[in-house]
Amino acid sequence: MKTSQRILLTALTLFNRHGENGVTSVDIAMELDISPGNLYYHFKGKESMVSALMRMHEKQMQRVLVPNALDSLTAEEVMYYLYLLVDSLHVFQFFYRSPADIVEKYPLIEKPRKNILSSLRKQLSQLLTTLSHKKVLVASPSDLTLLVDLLSLIITQSCQFDETNSHMDETSQRYHALSLMMVSLLPRLVLSEAQQNSILEALHSHALANVTEHVPQDMFNTKE
Repeated sequence: MKTSQRILLTALTLFNRHGENGVTSVDIAMELDISPGNLYYHFKGKESMVSALMRMHEKQMQRVLVPNALDSLTAEEVMYYLYLLVDSLHVFQFFYRSPADIVEKYPLIEKPRKNILSSLRKQLSQLLTTLSHKKVLVASPSDLTLLVDLLSLIITQSCQFDETNSHMDETSQRYHALSLMMVSLLPRLVLSEAQQNSILEALHSHALANVTEHVPQDMFNTKE
């Protein structure tokens, strides 16, 4: 792995663990056991690292937010796709802690962050509308709008809530977010009793380790 990649992955780990404001460039260099000068050769301070991480995050989300793949999702597969969305944002969760503060500190990330959030809302809206048209989701147009708001809020802010109000590990945080969404969606989804029980069992047992096996693979075959 290239030194620049190691620096970014280490910065991401430390930012997620301690918050961006609680980590210095020297902390990152010490964690990597390299000199601050070597780090500065690759990144001229935290701003360049944060900007590079936002580009990584935006590229990652483009691979998950693929509109034309939603038509093939069944009601039962919705849970797996929502888990993918939660997992993708949690990888870069430091961007979603005190978002107004980090955008004020690093103005260059504001536009890509807005793009991600806008694409997320559009994707959720299309997902729920598609399910509604298929008659597998019972919701009025006004309900759909509120559900998009609710799911967006849970996906982007649940990790901050969990860190403040509980001592969940990262896996538990992801499943908590998924459970919050599914408790709102399950009563509206047209599923058999066996399908509902299967979903509930997966939630309770944290059994989504191979989540990509349950989601159409063309979601990940986007061009670079």
